[in-house]
Amino acid sequence: MADAGLDEKLREDAARTRKKYETEMFGLLVTVWGEHLHMGLFKNPDETLARASERSSAVIAADAGLRAGQHVVDVACGVGGSARYLARSLGVEVTALDISEAQIRRGRGLTADPRLAERIRYANADFHRVPLPDACCDVWWCQEAMLYASDKRRVLREGLRVVRPGGRLVLSDLLQRRNMPEAERGPFMARLGASHMWTIEDYDDLLAEMELKVLVRRDWWRNVAPTYERVANGLIERRDAFAGRVGAEAVDATIARVVMQRDAARDGHLGWCYYLIAA
Repeated sequence: MADAGLDEKLREDAARTRKKYETEMFGLLVTVWGEHLHMGLFKNPDETLARASERSSAVIAADAGLRAGQHVVDVACGVGGSARYLARSLGVEVTALDISEAQIRRGRGLTADPRLAERIRYANADFHRVPLPDACCDVWWCQEAMLYASDKRRVLREGLRVVRPGGRLVLSDLLQRRNMPEAERGPFMARLGASHMWTIEDYDDLLAEMELKVLVRRDWWRNVAPTYERVANGLIERRDAFAGRVGAEAVDATIARVVMQRDAARDGHLGWCYYLIAA
């Protein structure tokens, strides 16, 4: 089981996160956001979210020096959009892990090409305890998922454990920024269901404390607002169709949450960091 070996607090957090991603409404959100389910790195204001999200994976993969035949462990992989991009575009082997069995099932279903499927192994697992041997991969990869990690140090230690000497850790995450009013922080994170959301300064401090060598550090906060603008617009356009599937209450709650994130990002209160770390 994905939660084996985790303490009670981590199991409770894992259960909440799993519940968030195993609803039919989340499956509909994937049709709006796209398979990557990540922030978009935009070049121009008219660009699609799908293209911008793929660019973020492409830029990170280039920084990591990924090449054919290497092995990537993609933790919190979602429905496997990045795993498929890396396997298809770069010819790498990917072990794609996620806490949600529903996400893993969707990922397998979206990996229809047999030639692609043979390069990707999907499995259900929590990134606090990766069910893989030591030094088994070239790159550990985690995009916009650590905001749900109750023990980020433990997650990074697991990344260091499974990466071979000389390998790389890829970490990107959605952030609160220091300029978010203090009175708004708690309610915002509670409504988002991400009580462990950090600032980029928090990450800087942890990586320094762990004495990790940061090869690349990017503060991509300006891309958060256009990402959520596109998701909000897509949900609003499909609102009636989705309500017919899952009910108006579920759709309206999702729209309200995404609009909240869009507005916080427009105010400059949300950030997005990316680190490339030497193993």
